[in-house]
Amino acid sequence: TYTLKGAKMVITVPSFSSPSPSTLLTNLLNSQNDIPLPKCIVFDLDNTLWNRPRFKKGGQPFTPINDGLNGIHGTNGEILDLFPASRDTLRILNDYHNSVGSNNDKEQSSGSISISLVSRTHRPQWSKEFINTLKVDQTRTVADCIVDPKNNIIIRDGSKKLHVKEMSQKMGIQPRDMLFFDDRKKDVMEVMELGAVAVLCPYGLMMDDVELGFSLYANRMN
Repeated sequence: TYTLKGAKMVITVPSFSSPSPSTLLTNLLNSQNDIPLPKCIVFDLDNTLWNRPRFKKGGQPFTPINDGLNGIHGTNGEILDLFPASRDTLRILNDYHNSVGSNNDKEQSSGSISISLVSRTHRPQWSKEFINTLKVDQTRTVADCIVDPKNNIIIRDGSKKLHVKEMSQKMGIQPRDMLFFDDRKKDVMEVMELGAVAVLCPYGLMMDDVELGFSLYANRMN
């Protein structure tokens, strides 16, 4: 555990058990115990939501595998796909958002959780193609889980801290209302300086990380 100005950054180790996302996370979101929930959950992309192979010259054109449900592959055969917990988490959070708010309403619905994406990359078009191709279920891509892409997706070079700060301003919320996941310690530490709850995922997003993030956020708000 790392400490920064009284806040805690938690590093988790991989759990090789596979807790069902339909149990702990779904039950938490549907709890009637008035558990404090973040207004926005921000995910890094490369090595957080998905594995990031080195496509190099073997990238585009990318081809969906099973219509995006099993990832995509580049011309060199390398495969990029969502981590299992990423696919489950995005689907469950989007289901929850749809159950408490309207996808046609751009304003933050009371009790809803917006999903946001940030990435520091020199190939933004690749990342945008990935989120528009990778699927969380038979009908929804990652992009379909983002209610307001204009304000909730920032993919470009620069500091993740600045990305999250800009996103909070666009959404009209405070950084302390946000929960952030990233695989890089430096980015996690810097986002914590804004007041957001941040969780390091050095092995890619796992359900343990998600549950820990909700727990840390609830404990901080109580």
